[in-house]
Amino acid sequence: MKKVKIYDCLYVVLDFIRFCFIVFIVLLLVNTFIMRNKVVSGSSMYPTLKDQERLWINVAASYCTEIKRFDVVVAKHASNGQLWIKRVIGLPNETIQYKDDCLYVNGKKVEEPFLDQAYIQSVKEEQLLTKFTQDTKEIVLKDDEYFLVGDNRIASLDSRDEHVGAFSRSAIISKGGVVYYPFQEMRFIGNGRK
Repeated sequence: MKKVKIYDCLYVVLDFIRFCFIVFIVLLLVNTFIMRNKVVSGSSMYPTLKDQERLWINVAASYCTEIKRFDVVVAKHASNGQLWIKRVIGLPNETIQYKDDCLYVNGKKVEEPFLDQAYIQSVKEEQLLTKFTQDTKEIVLKDDEYFLVGDNRIASLDSRDEHVGAFSRSAIISKGGVVYYPFQEMRFIGNGRK
């Protein structure tokens, strides 16, 4: 009788260990291929994303769907491996330029509807600026390059800086996401098309 109880306890313990192992593998797969937790660090995407907001980033979407202009993405920076949240401005083989606070793609002016005009105006007045987005020279993207820029142009280190440059498709690990904390700020972050 005692022997049977010991085996029963052993089976329960082994069953619990097996359950924990399966849960661990499932969570690892979800974190790698479906969604990850990301904490916003800094103000480069303000007011779209605020410092210390927490979001689930959609890893699966970056593998399953096409990256489009104005998508919010997470990309791995080549030199330090950090994950940066930015917005896709330029697509492969395009020529990108900012001039007089306007985006030009292949020489044609393109509106940026996601930019918060009230915020831009307040920053320009507060800091006595004439431009929110500084002029750039023309940048010609290669076959596999994306031009990524933060929404808060005056506080964002991004593709406009020659030391950063364009990001390859393989560096983009996530597209879109859901802000889940703080709870009162819960929302979907996708693209800037209206």
